[in-house]
Amino acid sequence: MAMTRSEREEHWRGLLEQQIASGFSVRTWCARDSVGYASFLYWRRRLGRPAKAAPLTLIRVTEGEAAEGGLWLLVGGARIEVKPGFDAVLLRQVVAALAA
Repeated sequence: MAMTRSEREEHWRGLLEQQIASGFSVRTWCARDSVGYASFLYWRRRLGRPAKAAPLTLIRVTEGEAAEGGLWLLVGGARIEVKPGFDAVLLRQVVAALAA
């Protein structure tokens, strides 16, 4: 069954937001996530660019906030524990979702 116009628009809005949250260039993100580059540009023009997520600012954590080789931070009331080897793209997406 084909998507309705509003479903297609919502799908592409989600992809536009995912690309911004990823931190990758459009071309790199499209290749990595198997999204057509020309289609992405078309939908970005059609729907407009989503607002960029606020940049993530990392700070050194001290006084008991270190968590066994990692650290934790509070974002929008949620506690996120970050350990060595974390997925930076996933962290950006989580922080962007929590800040929205």
